Amino acid sequence: MSHSVLLSDVILPEVERQLLQDPTLWPNIKGYFVVGVTKKKKPVTTWYILLQGNEIQPVITNNESKVRGVAKKKRIQTVKIRVEDSDLLNFITGGLTGIKAYVSRRIKIKGDLMLAQRLETLFEKAGGRERALEYIRKNEPSLLQANVGNAKL
Repeated sequence: MSHSVLLSDVILPEVERQLLQDPTLWPNIKGYFVVGVTKKKKPVTTWYILLQGNEIQPVITNNESKVRGVAKKKRIQTVKIRVEDSDLLNFITGGLTGIKAYVSRRIKIKGDLMLAQRLETLFEKAGGRERALEYIRKNEPSLLQANVGNAKL
């Protein structure tokens, strides 16, 4: 059995790259998001998104110690999210809203639901649907390896 590439491992570093290139995209959100990514309902990886307002560089990584090393404030609200890899792509590209995903149980959230909902702002600002879809088109071969499954582009 070959190791499959995850969509989250391709798309989330791209979101972080866009944020690093353009500080005007940094959202004025403070929260620590632990995103558990699943494939066929089995946990496969975890991503950490640390947002500390629009004056401190956001961090998107799959290395938890990297996030702990850059956290500036002791008390930042944590939201745990569990999402299928293909649904994460739909969420980032705007094909699936957070509310729709939550209500249909395609995304599970522990913590502040309002804060979790604001995570959509990050993806909208960091590239929005058009930039994400443009990136996907340019990187189709590596994304096809990711066993897209039920992702609808």
